[in-house]
Amino acid sequence: MSIKIIQILKSVNNILLIISCLLITENSQAQKPIGKFQTDSIELGRQIEYTLSYHHNPSAEVFFPDTTYNFYPFEIINRKMYPTVTTNGVSVDSVIYTLVTFDISKNQKLRLPIYLLSKRDCTAVYSLADSVFLKEMIKSPVDSLQLKTDVRLLPLSQQVNYPKILTYILGLLGLVLIIYAFFGRFIRKQYTLFLFGRRHKDFQTNYKKFTRSTLDDVTIGKALVLWKKHLEWLEKRPYTSYTTKEIISRLPNERLEEALREVDSAIYGGILSTQMPSSMEILLEKATELYKNRREELAASL
Repeated sequence: MSIKIIQILKSVNNILLIISCLLITENSQAQKPIGKFQTDSIELGRQIEYTLSYHHNPSAEVFFPDTTYNFYPFEIINRKMYPTVTTNGVSVDSVIYTLVTFDISKNQKLRLPIYLLSKRDCTAVYSLADSVFLKEMIKSPVDSLQLKTDVRLLPLSQQVNYPKILTYILGLLGLVLIIYAFFGRFIRKQYTLFLFGRRHKDFQTNYKKFTRSTLDDVTIGKALVLWKKHLEWLEKRPYTSYTTKEIISRLPNERLEEALREVDSAIYGGILSTQMPSSMEILLEKATELYKNRREELAASL
């Protein structure tokens, strides 16, 4: 009697197991994601939207394909995710993918997975495949078509090639640094001598303006002050405060002494001799002589 009861219990357990498996199978089939195109046809290179949604238990962790997924024969443009909506204990997640195709197959299918996260692994559950038909824009045979030439010029907006400009600037800067590394001392020397000579030329120009104008005590006095300031810059001595006697003791020269006495007579005595232009020229020659000597010393020291 006990053996029959055991057999009956085993039969009941087997029936319950079969029923559980059927329920599990039915439940798993009901939980497939739903993937569907928004239209039933598509044009080559035109965008189309594909909606993927999934109904699941609110406690389940669900992941949808991102932009790195292979959507062949389609290419993804972007995706738009919607927040989870839960109603009567059932949650719904959905994503709209914007796709484009360049495949010339007339019937193109797509099915996408969702991923269920469990404690041990992540299970992929695929939707049923949905199809779209490619619209034929060219009805006639391809062999009968002829290319139409279009020789019209289209205006293009000019663009600045910043990388190329930056390359040129860096190259030029590198060339300048190389030149400066080898010839820096020579360049500094020539530049210093150039500025030195430029200042003397400015003096000559301003001094000659006075000597070419009407020579009177005022003009001669201004020319003498300019001459003394120039000598002061060349010799680094206070020539502007020197008297004629002190200048001669510093720069002994008979012609210069006579010229300075002529200048003093014109400034302080109002006596203008016919030798005044020659005297003014002697002062300029002496300044030029001192400039040349000072320039040679400067060139040797650089």
